[in-house]
Amino acid sequence: MRTYELALVADPRISDDDMAALTTETKQLISSRGGEVVREESWGRRKLAYPINKVTEGRYHFLFLQLEAGKAGLLPEVELRLKQNDKVLRFLTVRTDEGLKRAANRAKPGAAPPKTSGYMDEPAAAPPAVVEVPTAVDEVTAVEAPEGEA
Repeated sequence: MRTYELALVADPRISDDDMAALTTETKQLISSRGGEVVREESWGRRKLAYPINKVTEGRYHFLFLQLEAGKAGLLPEVELRLKQNDKVLRFLTVRTDEGLKRAANRAKPGAAPPKTSGYMDEPAAAPPAVVEVPTAVDEVTAVEAPEGEA
């Protein structure tokens, strides 16, 4: 089972009903082709990092999907529909299960998770060993300056 995150940025000028219709249409397309929408988040209106089509705000909506490995061909169809929709400013689909697999493969079975190098994780270091500095000063012989210099 593969997991994906689909982020949508829609035009902020559309109504709440239009945004609900857009997400419902996308979810129906995904579920009709064998996918499953696991979770949905609506972040509302947010300021964009840069203007898109002279618009400085967007409506952010996230869909978390699960697809069978053979059903991954559904994503290009969903992305095509989103490209054709004028209400959608931008979208991004990210496969999220690969990062989880990499993290699981790095950890050895039965081993504790690796510790971070934060200062709170490490025990207090022992104070440095005291080094004895000789206190006795060797006799210093006086060096006379050469003649002519004084």
